[in-house]
Amino acid sequence: MGYLSRVPRAESWLRYIVYHPRQIIVLVFLVTLIFALQIPGLRLQTSIYDLIIEDLPETAQYSAFKEEFGCEEIILVVVKSKGIFQAETFQKIDQLAKKLSKIEGVRRVVSLPSIKKAMEISEKWTLSDFERAISPVDLLQRNFISQDKNTTVISLILSDVEEKDRVIDTVEELIGQYKEELTLYQIGMPIVSRALADFTRQDFIRLPAITFALIAIILFVFLGNLRGVLIPAGSVIIALVWTFGLMAWSGTPLSMLTMIVPIFLIAVGTAYCMYIFPEYLAALKELDTPQEASLQCFLRLGFPTSLAVITTTIGLGSLLINKINAIRQFAVFSCFGILSMLIIILTFLPAVMALLPFPKNKAERGVRKKAFFSRVLSGIIRINIQHQRIALTLIAIVALLGIIGMSRIRVETNPVDFFKKDTYVAQNFNDIYQDMSGSFPISVALDSHSSDYFEDPAHLKKIAQLQRFLGSLEGVDKTISFVDYLKLVNYATNRYKKELYALPEEPFEVRMLVNSYKTMLGEDLLKTFMNLDFSKVNIMLRTHISSSKDFLETQRRIEAYLEKNFPRPFSFQVTGI
Repeated sequence: MGYLSRVPRAESWLRYIVYHPRQIIVLVFLVTLIFALQIPGLRLQTSIYDLIIEDLPETAQYSAFKEEFGCEEIILVVVKSKGIFQAETFQKIDQLAKKLSKIEGVRRVVSLPSIKKAMEISEKWTLSDFERAISPVDLLQRNFISQDKNTTVISLILSDVEEKDRVIDTVEELIGQYKEELTLYQIGMPIVSRALADFTRQDFIRLPAITFALIAIILFVFLGNLRGVLIPAGSVIIALVWTFGLMAWSGTPLSMLTMIVPIFLIAVGTAYCMYIFPEYLAALKELDTPQEASLQCFLRLGFPTSLAVITTTIGLGSLLINKINAIRQFAVFSCFGILSMLIIILTFLPAVMALLPFPKNKAERGVRKKAFFSRVLSGIIRINIQHQRIALTLIAIVALLGIIGMSRIRVETNPVDFFKKDTYVAQNFNDIYQDMSGSFPISVALDSHSSDYFEDPAHLKKIAQLQRFLGSLEGVDKTISFVDYLKLVNYATNRYKKELYALPEEPFEVRMLVNSYKTMLGEDLLKTFMNLDFSKVNIMLRTHISSSKDFLETQRRIEAYLEKNFPRPFSFQVTGI
């Protein structure tokens, strides 16, 4: 009879359910209605930033870095045209850059027109004058202008805002005003994160419906009746309503990982219902009333089904120790959904089954035998019984292949590889570093622990030497530091003599140039690359490194170089989102 038949309370509870089914069904629907009323408040918030682990030392270091040097996240607006230095094109770029600078959440905008304005110290330049003046400036090459002078970039340095969607939408709206005359797109980590969210939302709407449809077709093919489809589907839908209702009630948004919950519940919840359904169909053949059949079915299978649900919940619950908040949320709501399925299976299902009349045709009770399916199962059973050596050998081979496959597993996060090659975000990510520098920044912060250390030209030359090494690393397209901007200021204040695009020779010259730096480029840009007492420098690497594996290898090589060439008392940090 099963375990539950030996537990008087469980049996009396089941008897109450099957002989008062309408009360139970109404109660379940009232609870479902309460949860359903919360669902309109459910928010969708998916982002690569959901994977950040808040209590890691690296996260704390990155936050401290942002406090000191500002947020290093950027959006690059790529502009392509036949001749960036043509007057009409240059004017449109200037107009767009000024509009972009007014967006809330954008801390600073740097563009060729703004650079031209900063460099025009004593007289107005023609575009030809400006083009000639910047030709020796390495800082601008592949940073703001391509080698063929047909591509430029408007760089948007963002404030540290959590909601970047509004910035991205506004940028897209503004560049849309110029797309008839220019080829434009925006790229950067915030764009990749946003695209990931958009595709995830599409999948959230599409995949559960497809999953439901496929499962319904399979159930109908093998069970041959509508009740075999509608009862599991209805049970799963109720569990989904409860789960999403709780998410809305608790203010938890649907994230990149919690969006997996509906697919998980549909698959696992349907399987649990299938544990029950064959036993129920068998009981229909043996007993005279639906109530007796439902009671007998759940007395036999209530305990093993409960045990299966509980063990699944324990497995999911183990994810609660994970440090990533999005994974913990997935664990919490998956566990709640699975336990909801258990409640529904032990209350709603027996009530519905007790209420449904017998099938009109007695022969329809049970699963329709499908010749093909039966032959397949019979063949598998025959191999297991009559050819045990062959079966065990095949199992051993499959297990060995699995072990070999496990050894080849790579732990990696690559947000660009989440997308198909023909998606706009993958195409734009790969397009930009063909002519310009990549859109993923990495920062190297070097601390001398000595005030005014980087006012010494000899020490600045060591930074220039470090940049040459950094620029040689695979995936690094450009390095930018205080040294590059100081050379530009020196070049500008000496009336653009090519030989003076260089670092000054004396400390007092550095101090003089810093004042000019603040006047020409702004104190905000100085603070991005140098702290207030000139003891700590920040070098930004513009890269097309999107793989965590490649980043870790790059980080290892940088740290090895720094440990060798900048020993104690120096300290350093290689960081980025």
